[in-house]
Amino acid sequence: MFTTSSSSTVAAAAAAASASAVATTSAITKRAFSKSIPPSALSTHHYNKILQHQKSLPVFDFFAQTKPKKSFVFGHGAAGFAKKRYTPIHTHTSHSSVSSQVGEDAYFRRADAIGVADGIGGWSETTGSNSALYSSQLMQYANEEMDRFEDTEDPYFFQYNDANPVNILKESYEKSLTEAKKNNILGSTTACIAVLRHDELRVANIGDCGISIIRNNHYVFRSEEQQHAFNFPYQLGLRSRDQPSHAQSFTVKVKKGDIIVMGSDGLYDNLFDKDILELVRKHVLAHTIPGTPQRPPRVRNLQPQILSDILANAAKEVSEASRTVDTPFQRRAMAEGIYVEGGKADDISVVVAVVKDLEDSPDRRL
Repeated sequence: MFTTSSSSTVAAAAAAASASAVATTSAITKRAFSKSIPPSALSTHHYNKILQHQKSLPVFDFFAQTKPKKSFVFGHGAAGFAKKRYTPIHTHTSHSSVSSQVGEDAYFRRADAIGVADGIGGWSETTGSNSALYSSQLMQYANEEMDRFEDTEDPYFFQYNDANPVNILKESYEKSLTEAKKNNILGSTTACIAVLRHDELRVANIGDCGISIIRNNHYVFRSEEQQHAFNFPYQLGLRSRDQPSHAQSFTVKVKKGDIIVMGSDGLYDNLFDKDILELVRKHVLAHTIPGTPQRPPRVRNLQPQILSDILANAAKEVSEASRTVDTPFQRRAMAEGIYVEGGKADDISVVVAVVKDLEDSPDRRL
């Protein structure tokens, strides 16, 4: 004959089973962690901490939507004139970039970076000097450094988002200096490099090259010259104490439609900022579709190559004027008590970049 157990008896049995399960779990946990922690180091404190971590596992929301970073590229163009007008301009074009030598100036331009270097002309009377070589090699190596971020076999490929123009300037200069020492070539150069990453323009500038950003027909950024004294800019070279680490460094947020103007001092010594802005405004206006009550004005088909031609030609015209012109270089000279009349004859290099949407598939490294 079977009898039904009382409720107290059932509760006692359940409690015993639960205690046994906890003891078993504790033993398993103890054995598992004893494999990695010496028995002498184990204590109640350790077990409590382990169990606490087990209970507070992180929770991830795989369905949460994150806002993607804005990604832009450059539409770019460039123009230049050598001070010695008979000097040929050498241009090299690859699948990803364009680079040129303009007298003692040099530049490169590509969808994610631009750079200008100005070889110091003061070396021209020194035997064994070649400032043009310094500027061209510096820009060549800077361009090659940028190529590394696109090479899947290069460690730089995984550092795409961390591209730093000061580091690029440093690496490029070290390679240029090695070549100069090997061939015992004297000279020096100023330089400006700007790298575009997503919606950031990262700039490194040493010396008297310059860069400005124009948005909605107004300046939002303009670099300053680095001068030891009048007409004595910071410079990189075999006998210079200046180093890439002395370069000014800036990071500026950019927007679609921003216009970046970069140039050697042949541009900025002959044209005031207001003159450059006025030329840009006229060009933008010529490519602006008037607005309507339903739609604001729109800028269409802005041509950076045409704009760089306009700026370079304007600087050239002033540089060749012997009188009746007012220039930034003339004003600085007069402030130092030096009489200067007319424009400043110099190599002129102008790179113009327009910020555009990245139209192809999103970068898989974002």
